[in-house]
Amino acid sequence: MREQSPPPFATAIARLHAAMAKVANGDICGIKALYAKTGDATSFYGWGGYEKGWDAVSRRWDWAGQQFKGGTVSYQNVTTVVTAELAYTTDIETFKVRVDGMDRPTQWSNRVTHIFRLEHGEWRLVHRHANRLEDQYEPKRQLRQ
Repeated sequence: MREQSPPPFATAIARLHAAMAKVANGDICGIKALYAKTGDATSFYGWGGYEKGWDAVSRRWDWAGQQFKGGTVSYQNVTTVVTAELAYTTDIETFKVRVDGMDRPTQWSNRVTHIFRLEHGEWRLVHRHANRLEDQYEPKRQLRQ
């Protein structure tokens, strides 16, 4: 019996981008479907804090789905690395979206890393880390004494 090849990693990225486009409109079903349902799944969300384990990550996406409406998200890839069992991307992710409680759309960019693992022949998201893209600065200017 011949083993089936895993789907190309580009398929996982296409699913990720489609899922995040839905997140920008309050629909979190796609991103939750892409995630590994494991205890080592993690999210370092762009609005602070972190989650470990699928249950905590899932709750955080539930929260995120309530925050965003009527938006778009775009990506500028910085790098992509794919091995036999793990893959990651680093991107600049730009949201243009209406945030709950705001009367006008807003825009921001994140530095974002997505890590995938091959599980049962499918690429599953095991980690997302997003934080706001800022200009470079000297640390001592930002640190209080």
